[in-house]
Amino acid sequence: MKATLSFRALAITLFIALTMSYLLCIAGDLLFGWTTLKALAPFLPGFAWPLTAGGFLIGLVWIAACSVYSAALIAFPYNYLVKREPSA
Repeated sequence: MKATLSFRALAITLFIALTMSYLLCIAGDLLFGWTTLKALAPFLPGFAWPLTAGGFLIGLVWIAACSVYSAALIAFPYNYLVKREPSA
């Protein structure tokens, strides 16, 4: 039998990767004047620049939600198709 994907592990992995990217974008904007958050703002409703504590937390909540949603889109169909495939 082929291995299945762990939904929980995938969601946590995506959350860590997206959070690191989010923090890097914020640090780049604050320290170097990058404009990456102007590109991210449409994808994170409620997030506003200049940075506020509420906007930062709303951004993290959206990242968590997107991580869980993406993990569901990847893990559940993959596991279903792996279980359906006849063994050789």
